[in-house]
Amino acid sequence: MSRDLSTQPSSPAYAAHVAGLCARYEAAAARGGFDAIAVGSGQLEYRFQDDQAHPFVASAHFLQWVPLGAHPGSAVLFEPGRRPVLVVLQPEDYWHQPPALPAEEFAREFELRVIRDPGDLAALLPGAGQRLALLGPEAQWDGLGPVVEAAARNPPVVVNHLHYHRATKSSWELACMRGAAAIAAPGHQAALRAFRAGASEYDILAAFLAGCRQTEPELPYGAIVALNGHGATLHYQHRDRQPLAARDVHSLLIDAGCAFNGYACDITRSHAFRDDEFAAMIAGLDDLQQQLCAAVRPGLAFADLHRCAHQGVADLLQSWGLVRMAQEDMIREQVTFAFFPHGLGHLLGLQVHDVGGHMADEAGNALQAPPDFPRLRFLRRLEPGQVVTIEPGIYFIGPLLERLRASPAGSRVDWDRIAGLMKYGGIRIEDDVLVTAGEPENLTRPLLGD
Repeated sequence: MSRDLSTQPSSPAYAAHVAGLCARYEAAAARGGFDAIAVGSGQLEYRFQDDQAHPFVASAHFLQWVPLGAHPGSAVLFEPGRRPVLVVLQPEDYWHQPPALPAEEFAREFELRVIRDPGDLAALLPGAGQRLALLGPEAQWDGLGPVVEAAARNPPVVVNHLHYHRATKSSWELACMRGAAAIAAPGHQAALRAFRAGASEYDILAAFLAGCRQTEPELPYGAIVALNGHGATLHYQHRDRQPLAARDVHSLLIDAGCAFNGYACDITRSHAFRDDEFAAMIAGLDDLQQQLCAAVRPGLAFADLHRCAHQGVADLLQSWGLVRMAQEDMIREQVTFAFFPHGLGHLLGLQVHDVGGHMADEAGNALQAPPDFPRLRFLRRLEPGQVVTIEPGIYFIGPLLERLRASPAGSRVDWDRIAGLMKYGGIRIEDDVLVTAGEPENLTRPLLGD
C-alpha cells in the first residue's frame, strides 16, 4: 500500500477538518459569487514524445480534502449546504494497477462516486446555469463539455481566500505533519551512520530512503545530500557515486524531508566528520537555531525574527574571529548576507514552501518586504496553528565571498581562515516549529535525538 494513501477510519479530527474546509469553501464561493467549486487532483503528464509519465503529484487543493496522492483524474465537488462528493477515477487497466479506493469508513465524510473514464467526470459536475469554479491543474478539465467551458478556472478571488487560510493548520493536519517527521527521523539517523562510515552522497541518500521507507518520488522535495564543499550550493542537486578517501571527507549537509497523507516535513542537519573547528562551529549555529525556535511567538513579524537571525550570525562570525566588526556594522554593510544569503524560513504544509506567505489578507493584498530583506518567503505575523521552518545557515560561497572581499568591509575579514573553511561548504540547521498560543512546539528535533 502506498505510504501516502490513508485508509484509516474517519477520526473526529478528520471529520472536524472536513467540516472546517466546507466552511472555508462556502466563504470562498460567496466571495466570488460561485454556486459550486470542483477541485481536481490533476492528471498524469507525459514526457515529450514519449509514453512514459512523470511521477504523479496530486494538487494541494485536492490533497487538503482527502489524502489520495496516487489518484489522477479524481476530484472533490463542493456545493454549499450539501455533502461534498468525492469522485475517484479507477480505470479498468491491466497494464497498471489502478489506485485503491479509500476504505468505506474513511470515505464517510463524502458521497463517493467511482468513474472508469476521465470523461465520466463531466456528468457529475453541477448543471448549466450554476456558476462553477474549477481548481487545480487546468488540463484535467479540458474536453469535458460546455459546463466546463463556461466555468472559471482557478479564479483569484477563490484561490486567494484558500491560500491565505491554508497557513493555519487543523488538528488533523498537524497530526499528519507530526507523522511526516516521525517517518523522516530514522532516515536522518541512517544517513548519519552512512556518513560516519565514509559513504558517498548516493549511498547516504540510499540510507536515508531505506531508513524512512519512502521512494524518491514520494518525498516532498528532492533531498539535498552535500558532502564537503557541495554544502555551499544551497539547493545542491547531484549525488556523487564514488566514495571519498577518509582523509578527504570533511562534512555533510543533508536537507531531506518526508510526506504523510500529503503533508511535508522539512529537516536539515549538518555534521562534521571529525571533532575539529568545524564541529564547534556547527554547535554554535545549533545553539543559535534553538534560540530562534524558542523565540517563535504569536504576533511576532517573521521578518523581525529573520533580523534576529542575522544578529546571531554576526555574533558568531565575530566570536569565531572571521570578521572584526561590530554586529550592527556587519548587518548595515551586508557582511552577514555573504555568509547567510537566504531567508530564515517559510510556511510548511501541503507544499514545502507553502502558499500565502506574502499575503496581507484573504483578498490577496500583498505585504511589503522590509527594504533590508527584500526577498523573504514569509512576511506575515506569526499566528497559532502556523507551522514554519527555522533554518539559519552560515556558508562559504565563493562568488559571495569574492564580492565581500572587494567591498570596503573586506579588509575586516580573516581571509586566511576563510580559505581553510571553504572545504566544509557550509552549515544549515532546520526544524519545523508549530506556533501556539504560548510556547512553540518543535515538531522535529525531539524525534532526531539531538
